[in-house]
Amino acid sequence: MCRRRGYSLEDARDLVQEAYLRFFDYRRSTKVRDPDSLLRRIIINLSITRFHRERSNPVTFVSIDRLDRRIRLVDPAPGPERTLAAEQELNAVANLLSAVSPRTCQIFIAQRGGYSYEEIAAAFAVKPRTVEKHVASAALLLEEMMPEGFDRS
Repeated sequence: MCRRRGYSLEDARDLVQEAYLRFFDYRRSTKVRDPDSLLRRIIINLSITRFHRERSNPVTFVSIDRLDRRIRLVDPAPGPERTLAAEQELNAVANLLSAVSPRTCQIFIAQRGGYSYEEIAAAFAVKPRTVEKHVASAALLLEEMMPEGFDRS
């Protein structure tokens, strides 16, 4: 009967299951004379209710970008492959930075971590111009010694 009303097989099964649940619940409190008729009537009422619900809340298609802004569809965290690659690149940079002084290395990493020159200067008790020189010397060394094919972003 549900299939004749245009429901997919899955929707029809859901509707019949809901009807049986309501039928058994109703049968607990009241004696049923004609179970087939009652079950048929429950299915008809459920299908009518579903039809009105679908009409009052029509399905609208939203672009994937708009949906992603509302609900994060893609996990922004990097996967294990990207994490491993980033760790390997970080180790390579740390090995290259071992050629400079530890202070230059610390200042360069702090600058790459997003701290301003003024914040780094305050933390290391130096002038911002000194921080610029440390960062420049570390960047120059990395530029000279960086292997081919290394991601420089």
